Amino acid sequence: MIQRVSVPKLRKLLSKNISRISSLDKDEMAIPSLLHWNPLIRWLMWRRYELISHLSAFSKDMIVLEFGCGTGVFLPELAVNCNKVYAIDLFPEYAKLLCKELNLIVSFKENISQIHNSSLDIIIAADVLEHLNNNELIEYLKLFSKKLKSNGRLLISGPTENIFYKIGRGLAGFGDKGDYHHTNIDNLIDTIGQYFDVKRIKFLPNKHLPYLFKVCEFKQCSILDE
Repeated sequence: MIQRVSVPKLRKLLSKNISRISSLDKDEMAIPSLLHWNPLIRWLMWRRYELISHLSAFSKDMIVLEFGCGTGVFLPELAVNCNKVYAIDLFPEYAKLLCKELNLIVSFKENISQIHNSSLDIIIAADVLEHLNNNELIEYLKLFSKKLKSNGRLLISGPTENIFYKIGRGLAGFGDKGDYHHTNIDNLIDTIGQYFDVKRIKFLPNKHLPYLFKVCEFKQCSILDE
């Protein structure tokens, strides 16, 4: 079981008004899903993090980055299990408030260039990369490779955008949302596979059922020299 932030604590934190964060920004940060009345929706959100934590096998000597940390709900798990934690987000205000409230030691950076090359054991991007267009994605993949150690890993999750996902989105009340997704997890895997080697893929909720998300582990690819 990973470190979790309770719904009441989250609701209180996310009720704070931050003027520069719009309702669309909150949708992109998955705030409605984290606070959803349906426990199955909330379970799906947390299950992604559980799978990422399992695949990561965190240890106290690790230096990790959460790229696109959003509200910061995964930062308690990282802070407890890793040596040093970096976090980056377009809107880090809620994550910073959460870290302050929970006394978490997390180093927030404005951009990935502020992190030393070959210094990271793991980069985590949970439901983030589908928000980038293809050119942005490729640029970040090259940066990820530079920032990771030679044996470093990239952990991502993302939506399938298949018919089952779209039906689920509609049933959850989000049928008119999702335009901020530029791609899906299968396209991401194909693109990332040009820069990293695929190590493991997990299916959510289950590969024997109509799955909605994939959680993927990649390792550094020795052929990338750029």
